[in-house]
Amino acid sequence: MSVAQEHPEPVPETSPIAVYTPNHPLPGGGPGGGPDGALPEAAAEAGRNRNPYLAYLASLDSAESRTTMRGCLDRIARLLLGDDIHGIDPKTGGKAPAARTGLGFPWHVLRAEHTIYLRARLDEQVARDPKTGEERPWSHTYRNKHLTALRQVIKWAWRLGLSSAEEHARAADVPPFKGSREPAGEHIEPERVGALLDACDAHLDAPEPDHARRAELRQAALRDAAMIEVLYATGVRRGELARLALRDYDPARRSLHVRGKGNKDRRVFLTHSAASRLNTWLAERGSDPGGLFPPFTPRPQRIRRPGAGGTIDHLTGQTVSHMLTERAEQAKTARSTAHDFRHTVIGELLNAGVDLATAQALAGHASPATTARYDRRAEDVRRAAVDRLSPPPTKART
Repeated sequence: MSVAQEHPEPVPETSPIAVYTPNHPLPGGGPGGGPDGALPEAAAEAGRNRNPYLAYLASLDSAESRTTMRGCLDRIARLLLGDDIHGIDPKTGGKAPAARTGLGFPWHVLRAEHTIYLRARLDEQVARDPKTGEERPWSHTYRNKHLTALRQVIKWAWRLGLSSAEEHARAADVPPFKGSREPAGEHIEPERVGALLDACDAHLDAPEPDHARRAELRQAALRDAAMIEVLYATGVRRGELARLALRDYDPARRSLHVRGKGNKDRRVFLTHSAASRLNTWLAERGSDPGGLFPPFTPRPQRIRRPGAGGTIDHLTGQTVSHMLTERAEQAKTARSTAHDFRHTVIGELLNAGVDLATAQALAGHASPATTARYDRRAEDVRRAAVDRLSPPPTKART
């Protein structure tokens, strides 16, 4: 949608940016192409899309990144417009059907006073546990992710000629939130992974009277077991797993070519067990190009091949999460996330004595400090030191 087609919602008088909007309307942009409209329509449309929100999201490498940062920008826009940050309708308590997003927000009018105000509001935000109702402050990393989105959309406003370099520099000069936390994720015991694989294997020869349904269960079981083994052997991110293509697998080297964050490539290696599971799945999948782990069509369940040419489709990261949840329910074990697998693999590599540089390369971390946070050896040393302390004397112990 072009900016010319997008009409921003009226800014409430109580909004901290209300004073700026009359003199700084959202740019519309003309049709382009000069007086005779000589430019092709595609180029003319690009000229109309002078929207920092759209431009920033289009610059991101992956669909998952675009979804994440779009959510950050939408929440920022609601905060500055005085709406509920999550787009909740106060009357119904449910999601507002027309909750405002950042698409029509006048990002180019933001100044230093607005970004400092926003930082203070982000510092107040809490997340509610849906199970317990407990409220916890947003983590510093989550708040900083919103500040990153803010800085980038302001930068794009400057790049598109909607604000001056000085205005951009002042507005973007907002300090990050400081803090540290342990890496997300929990350690997965081998028995738990085994239970997930057993749940898959139970469907290989399921006592299903319908032949077509039995074939569907077998196909899904082979794919899911291979995905679980690859996660447990490599610790790849869920988005990285979803993006893998058949051409990324080298069976002779037992390796996968992974495209990670920032479009950085790396090579990871499979255990013999993971390679065996993957080869079994590929015998079922076939040799057509496309996604290594494809989604399935609704029943009748078949490997999804969008468009012409029969190229096999790719999963989404969210589908990977759904698969792990479903298999955990079948195995009657605790749910594990893809990041739990990542946490486990990196920790096990370091505990096994693998040097930090090698573990960093396999994990695809930009900094060795990030990888070092997964090292549990220091924790074991500290625990052993505490165990040497004598307990306080009591009557029961004397």
